[in-house]
Amino acid sequence: MTDHCTQRRAAVLEAAREIAEKARLENRGLTEAEQDQIDSALKESRSLGERINADAKSQQLLGQLDSMARGDGGAMTHHTTGAPLLGLPGEGQRLAFGKAMAAAASTKILPPGSYGQKAVAPSGSVVVPQQFTPDPIPLGRPATSLLDVLPVQVQSSPQFAYLSQSVRTNNAAVVAEGAVKPASIYSVVLVQKALQVIAHLSEAVPRYWLIDSPQLQQFLEAEMLYGLQVGVEAKALADIAATSGIQLQTFSTSVLQTLLKSMTKCEVNSGAPASAFVLHPADFETIQLALLSVQAVEYQGTAAFEPVTRRLWGVPIALSVAVAAGTGWTFAQGAVAINTDSHGVDISWSETSNADDFSKNLIRARQEGRYATSVYKPLGVVKSAFS
Repeated sequence: MTDHCTQRRAAVLEAAREIAEKARLENRGLTEAEQDQIDSALKESRSLGERINADAKSQQLLGQLDSMARGDGGAMTHHTTGAPLLGLPGEGQRLAFGKAMAAAASTKILPPGSYGQKAVAPSGSVVVPQQFTPDPIPLGRPATSLLDVLPVQVQSSPQFAYLSQSVRTNNAAVVAEGAVKPASIYSVVLVQKALQVIAHLSEAVPRYWLIDSPQLQQFLEAEMLYGLQVGVEAKALADIAATSGIQLQTFSTSVLQTLLKSMTKCEVNSGAPASAFVLHPADFETIQLALLSVQAVEYQGTAAFEPVTRRLWGVPIALSVAVAAGTGWTFAQGAVAINTDSHGVDISWSETSNADDFSKNLIRARQEGRYATSVYKPLGVVKSAFS
């Protein structure tokens, strides 16, 4: 249908062009009938264009759904062209490290029904596509990590660049006739970034343990995926903390009051509302205990806190052990993103990674991926002290 509409649209526009060209060659204006024909052609062209665009969007959506059904995650990723970006192209996805990735890797290395057979190739390597969650924080479900609240952007190259806003000073004001207009300052800087490898190894495992218990392989891979997630979180926080221009909020009476002030500072200076808090579990416990105390009136009761969805003033709270206790983070919408590549997470098993593993019949796993952190709006990040 798209091809037919495209051909029809081209024919309609060509007919309209010929009418206008004929009037031009005869050195005259368009007659009323010719004008009506051209108007009708343009109207039909716009209608056909809308149908073509709608069909293209429909095909793209079907492709994304097919990709999600296959579990390859590829069609839902954002690719870059290498040109610098200003701001975040979208917030529809987050990184996900779960049992499904470990199960996929185990299935590739250990086919179904292979119990009692060779569990792992001596030097087997499997690349598992990085999983993405299309809706980061569904209603009624709490955020469980930093990666649940930061958007992800897939880079087509390990080196990339973006434009980060470093200064935002609005000076717009009433100006008298003939007076000099005030200048506002919106400074941006070019930031060069590169994806970095985050990896770790497992301990040596007797090869026959894996042969006798296929579930052990899935367990180890799931644990290593969790460890990789923690590593990505730690790198992201270190990158954010090292970024010049982020805001600092000193302690103010209580953890709750400090977080509220960080929300205000975030919105006033970045122009975007807070989209997430990231806290250490111990600091989250402090909030819960404060809201359960007789002094909860100081914090306007418990109405501001939603314990089931883990939100405070409507803003989701993600807990992470990568965050230092006594420190909290507040992020504005579009301020920070996690970067990764289209290659995925590599899981390799080897009997020869150590000099004597082969002779001792031991096997080890190595897991790795490439990640980076982009801070598009430093003013949209607030680091709070809770003491």
